[in-house]
Amino acid sequence: MDRQDDDSETTPLLQSNTDATSASKALSPQNPTPPVIPVNLTRRVNFLLCAFTFIMMLGDNLQPAALIQIYEDVICTTYYNKTQTPSFQTASTNTADPCKTQAVQKELALVRGSQLLAPVFAAVLCTIPYGLLSERIGRKRILILSGTGVFAALSWVLAVCHWQFVSIRWVWFSGVFLFIGGGDAVSSSVAHVMVTDVTDQAERAQIFMLIHAADVISGLFGPAISAALMAKGHAWWMLLLAWGTIFTGTFLVTLFIPETLYLREKYSSSKAPTSDSTPSLAAGQSSRRSVSSASPRPAKSLGTEIYNLLRPLFGVLASNKQAVLLLCLFAPQTAARELFTVIGLQYSSAKFSLSYARGNVLLSLFQGAQGLFALVLLPLITRLVAEPRGWSAWARDRLYAIISVAITALGLMVIALAPGLSVEAGGLLLVALGSCTTGLVMSLLGAVVKPGQVSAVFSVAPMLSVVTRSLVGPIVNALLVAGMELGREWTGLPFAIVGMLMGVMAIASGFIRAEGEQEHDEEED
Repeated sequence: MDRQDDDSETTPLLQSNTDATSASKALSPQNPTPPVIPVNLTRRVNFLLCAFTFIMMLGDNLQPAALIQIYEDVICTTYYNKTQTPSFQTASTNTADPCKTQAVQKELALVRGSQLLAPVFAAVLCTIPYGLLSERIGRKRILILSGTGVFAALSWVLAVCHWQFVSIRWVWFSGVFLFIGGGDAVSSSVAHVMVTDVTDQAERAQIFMLIHAADVISGLFGPAISAALMAKGHAWWMLLLAWGTIFTGTFLVTLFIPETLYLREKYSSSKAPTSDSTPSLAAGQSSRRSVSSASPRPAKSLGTEIYNLLRPLFGVLASNKQAVLLLCLFAPQTAARELFTVIGLQYSSAKFSLSYARGNVLLSLFQGAQGLFALVLLPLITRLVAEPRGWSAWARDRLYAIISVAITALGLMVIALAPGLSVEAGGLLLVALGSCTTGLVMSLLGAVVKPGQVSAVFSVAPMLSVVTRSLVGPIVNALLVAGMELGREWTGLPFAIVGMLMGVMAIASGFIRAEGEQEHDEEED
């Protein structure tokens, strides 16, 4: 099917630029000279996007332990104010602390689990409209809007917890503020597409890995800083630090990020012709601009534009089984990787009587192990094992992904059955080793879809991740409460169930096709 002649039908959710097809032609063997964006500008955009990701995720990683502690304090105070006197008869695991009673812990799990649903509505309903808007007002403004929504949501949570003018359950209302900009799903999509705007295909996987590394490194520093402050009883100062960090990323760092919409077209049109293909490209662009300015297209309904944006994705889901399989692997793997962040602190507190401040050490260990593996061990394995054997990028990433999913499943089962903290830490390290699956699956996704479908898939993957994580959150919190009620040995129930799910995913990952079969399919197309 020829998709080049109908721009309106091939526009992805967040397309890299309006001339994506021309740009891909320019990168073909017949046209070896691509439109050139200055190297310094490309590096500046990529560096600032990594910095933006690091700062925003640092603000996110500073919060978990402090939020749990403050939620528990508020719920505990409210509960005993209603019952007048503390009762230890319902204490679940730690009779020395009345806040560890089942009544308090069940309410805590309900509040946190339900709050995890907050981002899902914004992610589902806002990704496409903000994708449309980014093509009109630019990527940068959408990036700022998404950060503004996250900042406003945290501000609401802090207000409810500090002044307590309404029930603690009103923190669920924070999800409404995420409709400003769409939340993390939109900001992640925009960041990836901005990278696509300024880098060639050969460099994108490396930049995506750097963005992932920025996320991981923030996860190392966030819990470490949180542990140090919370050990001194500064939970509220921790949340204010997170609030200020998100403000910095949203309203200060973004000021220095250049707008990338039409950037490649701008430099391709201003570049002097160097080959026969370049004048054709410039002429084609000038022709399109003159035609569009002379006879503008009639206005389309929002439904039509949304359909045109989703059409590449519909094409992928209908005809590309490999892309569907990879998306099915991407969603649960993301949820499994963040499972300990979601319920790990409460699980360790309930099963091993570990304070939330000390639990931050486990989070820091987890994130640090992810960074060590992604930045040091994985490149070392590639250099010592993959390259000497002449593995292609596809074969290498496929094998890594299969092994990573299996290791994640094993690590979750170890955590579920851990008799002590040392064994739990060992299982956490195994989950960290399997955490690179996300970046690997994104790389494989980019290889199995057509160039015109890459942006659509890259847009839906973060949205799918947010939706999965949000839906899984209440379920695993409910399983945690059920396990606590059954007894200490059953506290790891949510980790066991997600571990079994990842075991199924490990079997499914074996159906990712080998490179020879993939190339055969592409030749048939």
